[in-house]
Amino acid sequence: MRNIIVIILLMQAGVLYAQKFITHGSIEFEVKTNVHRMMKALLEDEESSFWESIVASQPQFNVTYYKYEFNDNKGVFRFDRSADKRNAGMMFLGRVSEDDYWYNDYTNNKFINLKSIDDNYIISGDLPNIQWRIYPNDQINIAGFQCRRASTILFDSVYVFAFYTDEIKISGGPMGLHGLPGMILGVTIPRLYTSWVATSVTLSTPDIKPPTKGKQKSYDEMMKILTDISKSRAREWKNAERWSHPMIWRTFL
Repeated sequence: MRNIIVIILLMQAGVLYAQKFITHGSIEFEVKTNVHRMMKALLEDEESSFWESIVASQPQFNVTYYKYEFNDNKGVFRFDRSADKRNAGMMFLGRVSEDDYWYNDYTNNKFINLKSIDDNYIISGDLPNIQWRIYPNDQINIAGFQCRRASTILFDSVYVFAFYTDEIKISGGPMGLHGLPGMILGVTIPRLYTSWVATSVTLSTPDIKPPTKGKQKSYDEMMKILTDISKSRAREWKNAERWSHPMIWRTFL
């Protein structure tokens, strides 16, 4: 009996030790957007009777699942499935395309992303230097991992709140978010009315590859495409600028 107890304790210690040094695997993220709040913010200047009926016809939340795979200090983030096909509706106002694909090379500080807007485009460059503030005493458990809270500001005014674990050694996370001392397992962006929360972590050795099928575009060229789309929307909606900002943020996250 004593030997069995010793073996169990050693096995538990081994699991904890291994967990402290996870460097490859797969993470499922639940992405949840408050559709009603987002649409009301975007469309508050439009004719109320028409748009109120549009908002009321949509589910309150859009829920999708994304997969983040990481190995060899690289990561890819991409769409996996939708929780409810009925949520498609008016989500073109703020939802990232299901074809979008993020590839990050953390060793060389590079990204190569596929963005599907009116066509498939590939943009690449250096990963941004994100300045995080860490709150070591503010912790929660996500998918079985103890996570610390951090925050930053992107695009001059967009607050991002994240929870990361140092039990997974890759300094990555969903989309292009990175730069914390461990893996980001939870994100909230209030101005996008959206959260990304890990539901499970699976040990695996995925083959991490960048996207290849798409038209190569620079940052400035992508901004022109998004600006042109915004101008076309300005002829339809009073608040086209308010609509274009979330689209730009989601494109370059």
